Amino acid sequence: MTHMKKRLLPLIVSFLLVSVCASASDWNNFIINYNKTLYGKGSQTWQIGSYSSNWSYFANKNGMLQFDGNSWNIFPLKNGSDVRSVLPSVSQKRIYAGGINEFGYFEPGDDGRLIYTCMSDSLDATSRAIGNVWGIHENDNILYLQGDGRVLKFLNGKYTTIEMNCKIDCSDMVNGVLYIGTDHGVWVLVGNTFFPLQGAEVLKSKRIRSIIPYKDGVLVVTAYDGLFYCDGRTTVPFLTGVESFMRQNEVFCAAASGGKIALGTIHKGILLIDTQTKRIKFFNEYNSLQNNTVLSVAFDHWGNLWAGLDSGIDYVCLNSSLTNLYSYPYSYGTGYAALLSEDRLYLGTNRGLYYTHYPVQLTDNLPDIHPVAQSSGQVWNLCRIDDDIFCLHDRGVFLVEGNSMKKIADVAGAWGCQPVVGKKRLIYVGVYDGLYLMEKKDAVWKVVCKVEGLFDSCRFLEQQSASVLWICLSGEVKRVKLSDDLSRVVEIKSYNTNNGFPSDKDIFVSKVDGRICFATPKGVYRYNESADCMEPFQEMNLLLNGVNRYSRLVQYNNHLISLSQQEICIASLRNYKKGAETCIVPIELPSVELVQGAEVIVPVSDSLMIIPDYDGFALFKIPSHNQQKDHSDLIHIRNVYLSYPKDSLIYTNNFLSVKSTPEIAYNQNAIRFEYGISSLTHGEELSYQYRLNDRKWSEYTNVQTKEYSNLPEGDYTFEVKVVFRNGTTATDSFSFRILPPWYRTGIAYLCYFMLFLLLMWYVYKWDDLRVKRKKQQAVVEKDKELQELEKEYEEESARKERQIVELEKEKLEYELKHKSQEMANLMINFVRKNEMLTEIKSDLFKVVTALKGEGSKEYKKMLLLVSNKIDSNIQSDEVLKRIEEQFDLVHNNFMKRLGEKHPDLSFNERMMCAYLKMNLSSKEIAPLLGISVRGVETIRYRLRKKFELDREDSLIDYLSQKI
Repeated sequence: MTHMKKRLLPLIVSFLLVSVCASASDWNNFIINYNKTLYGKGSQTWQIGSYSSNWSYFANKNGMLQFDGNSWNIFPLKNGSDVRSVLPSVSQKRIYAGGINEFGYFEPGDDGRLIYTCMSDSLDATSRAIGNVWGIHENDNILYLQGDGRVLKFLNGKYTTIEMNCKIDCSDMVNGVLYIGTDHGVWVLVGNTFFPLQGAEVLKSKRIRSIIPYKDGVLVVTAYDGLFYCDGRTTVPFLTGVESFMRQNEVFCAAASGGKIALGTIHKGILLIDTQTKRIKFFNEYNSLQNNTVLSVAFDHWGNLWAGLDSGIDYVCLNSSLTNLYSYPYSYGTGYAALLSEDRLYLGTNRGLYYTHYPVQLTDNLPDIHPVAQSSGQVWNLCRIDDDIFCLHDRGVFLVEGNSMKKIADVAGAWGCQPVVGKKRLIYVGVYDGLYLMEKKDAVWKVVCKVEGLFDSCRFLEQQSASVLWICLSGEVKRVKLSDDLSRVVEIKSYNTNNGFPSDKDIFVSKVDGRICFATPKGVYRYNESADCMEPFQEMNLLLNGVNRYSRLVQYNNHLISLSQQEICIASLRNYKKGAETCIVPIELPSVELVQGAEVIVPVSDSLMIIPDYDGFALFKIPSHNQQKDHSDLIHIRNVYLSYPKDSLIYTNNFLSVKSTPEIAYNQNAIRFEYGISSLTHGEELSYQYRLNDRKWSEYTNVQTKEYSNLPEGDYTFEVKVVFRNGTTATDSFSFRILPPWYRTGIAYLCYFMLFLLLMWYVYKWDDLRVKRKKQQAVVEKDKELQELEKEYEEESARKERQIVELEKEKLEYELKHKSQEMANLMINFVRKNEMLTEIKSDLFKVVTALKGEGSKEYKKMLLLVSNKIDSNIQSDEVLKRIEEQFDLVHNNFMKRLGEKHPDLSFNERMMCAYLKMNLSSKEIAPLLGISVRGVETIRYRLRKKFELDREDSLIDYLSQKI
């Protein structure tokens, strides 16, 4: 073992030296954070897998997560348990997922949505109790599922349970061999039996976290004891120089790709080891990792690194040309300027001036950055003139000397400075409200004067000569001519769109190879002195990426560097063939946001440049070869909706790009497409075009949706195209069919044909019936005449019958009236007879009283007999009863109904009602009742009260209608 240590010691020293030297080439890689709120607040991501270059899958506490580079989706398991493992299978074209006592796979359906199939349902109860499915592996159509203490082997539809008599900590498939890490060392599966890894007895007491491929063997990753290399015969430590870091922070997971090894720890984030360059990099909360507890790591198709954290998911951009020095919350402010002086790098921010040693030494802690004393405030620029370093500050002009600086000009707001062309020891200092001239005398810089007649901001200034200056303002460019002693303005002329510029905004002046250039939104322009106007600088545009918008043009050695918000373009100024060696690198990272209006690029070598941005400082490393990425598969139609009568999803993008051709009903012929690129690092605004059925492409747009409505029936293909900054394009398409309305379907046309035949048959039958009807028409007309005659006869008969009935009714009424009159006369006669008899009787009594003498007695007796006869005739009521009965018979039981309705009526009142019914007047009624006319009126009054009649009610109407 001692011999082995001696043999490995030079390797360790070499590893560390190479690591230190290589650390200068870049800084901290940018990290894209995905907070757990984006995918359902599921903490703890246990495993990560990628399908092709666009699709990533995560075993998360809430379910299986899917990320297409733009949007997140979550797919829970059937039993709702945590998802512990995930395996995108290219051979089976499905995504396997394992949870707690459950495992299965996801496949896209016809509409693209993932459909889950539970495989564990087919297991018996004993085999199904596998516990946590921590690993899923695939080899030669055999599926292996690793549980807590056993492995399930699935082949040809059958499961085989392989027990392990100890706890399984991890499992990995390396070169077709399944390795098992346990608390009793490393084992391999041969057939259906586990065998201990040969020569790996030293690992029996170690906590195994992962097993990854390396050269002809494997690297075994332990929690506390570092890495071990096993070649199948022997096992030796794989020393990296960071064993102490591993021991202190507990390694939990590992992944390997292209000579890089990523180790996730419990306490200090990620450790990245490059086995080829021996470089070590750290990623933790100090450089933008969301959480220091890393539960899973995995490299994707692009060689970048996914990290599943205890809370959140992060993406480490390892292959980007841009790296950063620091990040929030450990920030030193927004970057505005940088300057490299020997081994010291000065950084100017909105908080002040800082410095650090260069190359910057990055460890697992914060970078070693220190503030320069008394520099607090806004630093606008850093300039080196000879051996002097100037700090252009909001508070004035300062001279930087090591770790401190001193004020040399008490001017308010200094933008920048530059030596006067052809004048030694003289510099121009641009300030907020003009221009100062400074001179160095006896090693001391002093203000000579403020240039008279110039009151504009001189932030962007270039010299055509010592006395001819170009100043770019927000809305115009000014050409300023100074006096010979440079103390005052002789002439000022403004240039804008009227003088040839394509725009009045975003114009920046630069000096390249002694020539004044203007970067504009439409390429580079130059000043044509003979015509006194601006014109496109074709030679410079050919060097760069065409007629593009640039914010800065910087010359460094023999290279021209152009900077914009979207790209960095480096061109050779000495190349015979213009543009042949031009390198165009898009700024794809959304976290690199240049300060608007203050874009600066600071070359520090032929391959490294510092770019200040809102988050600090980015380091740009020119790629070793100008290889353009293949973006052809980045554009995707993400979702397709039917938008009428309400939104309904008919297609969603999936990892197999399965696209059916849906048939859409005519009453739903409004369709909306959502499209975009699937890229984590593209922060630029991209331009899209679309078309339908090979028509003309639309105008460029940034909108990522397109809707069509009222589409006629037919087959359609929707295409969308994206144009990247480097000129490459990518397209995607979706085909669908709009069905005809029901009245234009094949069945409808068949029905129309059947109806036509039926109509023809109906016309034939109608014509036949028409002939028959004509033949029968004469008979019908005769019958109709007979019917009319019969009807006339019946009407005449009915008329005559009505006349007879009316005559009979009139006769009856007449007879009724006659009978009533007779009855009234009879009653009147009867009453008059009684009156006459009463008068005769009265006269007889007078005669009897007058008779005297002997013979009078006989006469009195005779007269009394006559009086008795008269009384017998007067008191007879039978006649009255018969008259009443006869009255009831004639008047439909009037007297009976009157008695039933008003039983409290007296005899005279009842007779009064009968007389009124016969329409007798009061004078006629008075003698019949033997009372006066006034007595009749009294009886009438009493009847009205008993009948409860109002004054306007008629007593005769009441007797006629109500009784």
